Amino acid sequence: MLMSQPVKPNPVVSATAVSVAAESLPYRKVYAWVFQAWLVMFLGVICAALAFYLLSYIPK
Repeated sequence: MLMSQPVKPNPVVSATAVSVAAESLPYRKVYAWVFQAWLVMFLGVICAALAFYLLSYIPK
């Protein structure tokens, strides 16, 4: 594509297209929430463990 050619904007996705896409998912939406909550808690535990590990090397 040449730089002098204008770029066409992306078409706006309608609400019906989004709802159809959401209905075609092989899993329920609650599973995404559960996975995200689990992932945040898991990463929080890893970060806390790393922080306490690094803090243990600070001389008292």
